[in-house]
Amino acid sequence: MQLFDFPEEYTLLGTLRETPGRELQLWENTRLHKKLLLRHSGCENEALYESLCEISHPNLRQIYDVRSNDTHIEILEEYLEGEALANILAEKKLTKQEVRHIMLALCKALGALHSLSIVHRDIKPENILMGKHHEVWLIDYDASRIMDGKNQDTRALGTPGYAAPEQYGISASENTADIFAMGVLLNVMINGNHPAKKMCRGWAGHIVRKCTQMNPKKRYQSARLLAQACFYLPG
Repeated sequence: MQLFDFPEEYTLLGTLRETPGRELQLWENTRLHKKLLLRHSGCENEALYESLCEISHPNLRQIYDVRSNDTHIEILEEYLEGEALANILAEKKLTKQEVRHIMLALCKALGALHSLSIVHRDIKPENILMGKHHEVWLIDYDASRIMDGKNQDTRALGTPGYAAPEQYGISASENTADIFAMGVLLNVMINGNHPAKKMCRGWAGHIVRKCTQMNPKKRYQSARLLAQACFYLPG
């Protein structure tokens, strides 16, 4: 049973993604020509999505409302017109200015999330949308968690290569797990490779090495500090 009861002017356009226990639907207000996303998910992230409703940020997908019952939750989300960074990287090499712009925008997004003790835990090109007017959005909170002081994560989530070591049960992932992924992302945007395969050079290489330290305490300790370093990237 669907928990959100849409008015008559809303029409279901289709299902964008469906996996066991999860579904992402696209709805449109036919009168206003405004599209919305409706996400069906398990109940494990209800508190997280309720916290996300408190955030309104130009570099994050807006979460409008959350409803739940004993079996699942539904999340009403902003629909964004954009192209995944992964698709863009497959087609062309980014300019230095574009790389710098994306890193600074994502640092702002992470600053907002981390201020509410939320770790994204799945920063990768597939979860970054680029708008036609140079907008940058960090999306997809399925792997996110609230920093709760536990000794280790209850579930190992994240994308291999981008996920910090602590996301696999070594310790609890904090905001520095996202910093690790940002370092990998920077390297991939510059030379197309994971830093373990080919490290980028110069100041960017210094940033990547600091971001991807195995010891979380040796990384940049906040998105703000990472942004300060990225400000001096060539562009």
